[in-house]
Order: sequence, then structure tokens, then C-alpha cells
Amino acid sequence: MTIPERRRYSSPVRSARARQTRAHVVATAGRLFAERGYAGTSMRQIAAAAEVSLETVTQTGRKADLLLAAFRDGFAGNPDAVDLDGLVGRSTLEDLPELVARLASGVRRSLPIWRAFTTAAMADPAVAAVRAELAVARRAEIKERLTQAGAPASDRLADAIGLLTSHEAYDHLTGVCGWPHEDYVTWTAEAIRAQLAGGRL
Repeated sequence: MTIPERRRYSSPVRSARARQTRAHVVATAGRLFAERGYAGTSMRQIAAAAEVSLETVTQTGRKADLLLAAFRDGFAGNPDAVDLDGLVGRSTLEDLPELVARLASGVRRSLPIWRAFTTAAMADPAVAAVRAELAVARRAEIKERLTQAGAPASDRLADAIGLLTSHEAYDHLTGVCGWPHEDYVTWTAEAIRAQLAGGRL
């Protein structure tokens, strides 16, 4: 007699609970990474802070996986997001200051987790590989938006806009050079305007 294979039971409630638990673990990991850095945060600390078991944390992913997920979630679902449609696509140049201001607020908010991410990339090849992939994808996305807007979609122009709106630029100008947040917004909007007009920085 052939014994029928047991069907796997899929519960929507259980699936929703699993997603909520994962989101909670990732958010907790992101907070600890931002506060303590990548090296200063252990999986046990994440479990304790999230008030879940260590097994639950490890089932969510490796430490590098948690960092990458937290980094993505920390900035509108994208670690280095730019409102590309606004900056180079569907808005006028007069809208640039407002668009850059919104972008800069997101960059400032996600700066601690970005620092943890870049530090981890120097020590963890998996994180470094993802960082490189994100840079390539970002250039391609900016070039696509430039093409749609009828602007010259060169690598150099895409890289310039990517750099101007990056965490690196914001951190250097505001953190190292001491620029006020508002000055970064004003300067970046003018710099992007100059780039789109074919000018120089």
C-alpha cells in the first residue's frame, strides 16, 4: 500500500507572524549596529534586545544578512536611495532644493547604519560584494532616469549625481568639514543643477 505524502500546512496567520518577527529582529539589529557598530554587536546581543531566542535570530539570517537587511530598510528600502524621478526625471530644476532637502533628511537619518555598513564592508567580503553591486545598480538606475528625461546619460554624469547625493558626501561635508545641514542642501541642489546643465562643480 502506498502511503500518501503528507501535505504541508500553510497558515496565513503563521506566515504573517513570521514576517513580523523577522522585521522586528532586523530593526533591532539595525539599531544595535548603528549604536555599537558591526564588530561591537553580537548575535546574542541582538536576541536579547529583541527578546527572542538566539535560534530565532540565526534563522533570520547571518550577521551580515541582518546588517544588509537593516541597511536597506533604514533608508526607504534602499541603502543609498535617490528620488531619481524627481532629481532628473519628472520635476523642474526649480524643484531641486525641495527634492534634495527630502533626500538629505533621509541620508542624515540613516547615517549611523551607513557607517556600520561601510565599516563591515572593509572586513566582510560578503558585505563588500553587496556594496559594490549596489554602486553598479545605482549608476545604471541614474542613467536610465537621465535617458528618460532626455539628458545625456553618461557614466560621468550619473556618477556625479550619485556622489553628490551619497552618504559619503553628506558625511564628509557635514561631519568632517562642519557644514550645516542646510548648506549641504543648498550646495548640492546647485551642484546637480550645474551638472544637468553641462557645467562644472
